[in-house]
Amino acid sequence: MRMTMRWKLTRGAAAAVALSLACLPGARAVTAATAPQAPQAQAGPAPIALPDAQVEKLLAAYALIKHNYVGQTDDEALFEGALSGMLASLDPHSRYLDKEAMLDMQRADAGEYVGIGIEVEDDRDQLRVVAVAEGSPAERAGIAGGDVIASVDGVATIGQAREDVARRMRGTPGSTVTVGVVHGGRQRVLRIARAALHDATVRTRMAAPGLAWIRITEFGGATGADLAAALAGLDGKAPPRAVVLDLRNDPGGLVAAAVAVAGAFLPPGSVVFTARGREGGGTATVTADPRYYRAPNEADVLAGLPAWTRTVPLAVLVNGASASSAELVAGALQDHGRATVIGTQTFGKGSIQSVIPLGADDGIKFTVARYFTPGGHAIQAQGVTPDIVVAPTAGADAGLLVREADLARHLPAATAAVPAPGSATATATATATAAATAEPQAPRSPVESTRTFGTGDDKALQAAVALFAPAPRRTPTLAGLLGKWSARLKPGLAGTASAP
Repeated sequence: MRMTMRWKLTRGAAAAVALSLACLPGARAVTAATAPQAPQAQAGPAPIALPDAQVEKLLAAYALIKHNYVGQTDDEALFEGALSGMLASLDPHSRYLDKEAMLDMQRADAGEYVGIGIEVEDDRDQLRVVAVAEGSPAERAGIAGGDVIASVDGVATIGQAREDVARRMRGTPGSTVTVGVVHGGRQRVLRIARAALHDATVRTRMAAPGLAWIRITEFGGATGADLAAALAGLDGKAPPRAVVLDLRNDPGGLVAAAVAVAGAFLPPGSVVFTARGREGGGTATVTADPRYYRAPNEADVLAGLPAWTRTVPLAVLVNGASASSAELVAGALQDHGRATVIGTQTFGKGSIQSVIPLGADDGIKFTVARYFTPGGHAIQAQGVTPDIVVAPTAGADAGLLVREADLARHLPAATAAVPAPGSATATATATATAAATAEPQAPRSPVESTRTFGTGDDKALQAAVALFAPAPRRTPTLAGLLGKWSARLKPGLAGTASAP
């Protein structure tokens, strides 16, 4: 039987809806938050007809399975599997979200979940760790970015969907899970106690007198408010003379949180990034405006910020594990000349995903746009290049970082976007366009452990402290003064000795 089905959403309208949802509060740059139901599309180009041959092939496979498979089959599971395969064929960040996955996303955006504290991505049939939550059970057990999760409770992960493996790692607080981890070519089996984790994403302390060090571990729902509170707490009798914003090992998160963080240091209305969808889908410009970081009926977390936050000297620390929203913030502050970026080339995840519900409790997450810095620099598969390159100290067993360009089916680098009015110079745009024509081969740096952050081995933080350190006052020493006096006396003495 030949069938022809048509979508309600037309090509142009669907792209516009997805792009607008991705740029509003609640959208994620790494793991998209659930978005509101898409509005009814307006009339536009001709509807898209489903390809008859492919639909018939799918239905033929379904019929063969139903009539001949040796075991019992479940229609819902079969078609969820088909959806999963379709989304997985796009890129590493697109996937089908069943009920459990949607709930997990909501919990993660709220900053509360039970697990061991790792984030993984599919990488050529392997589950590779791209980030480890600071202070989590996984970090205490020694799991690091770049490790491969080989098994969970004795069951190999190869060939299994990421969400299925994630569910097996969940449980009740205090219960244990056995995780097989490949690290530096060696496999270890770790028994780890699960914990109820609450993401305290903003941490602050003084790195030197008058120099505040603010570390953001992830961009969650409370990150903007937590940063505003931290900055207000620094106001005191004398505000800091400089701030170091540490985004190392930050895997990204909510787009709205990233806009709020950038807006805390940029003048209101400044362009934070532009998002470019598929051809004909248009370009969206996102600014440091409350509508892009504040959900309806919520207070403006940046309204009461001290004035000095937009002018204080600023450095941003990044590394190869700084991804997505972290790159968005670093690129915006760099392009506006607001901060000096220190560290190593970032991860290169310059795409935005939108989550659109399909039914009452499931949905799809798929990539709807690439984002570009205010100056038009492309992030995807390239990353942000630091102003000052400071490579971390490599441990004896440290593996090399995995970047976006290393992931299977990653989106290729794209040419630069046109910068938003007043956001960057034409020179910066020309440089960005030239640099975006090919994926750069950044030097591979080792995995950097959060345990070194703030210690004597933290070379990037030391470089930031040195950048803002006052010039040392030269005080004359006794030897120096005697030397100067001798130099002054010698010509006079020589003249006296040679006088007639």
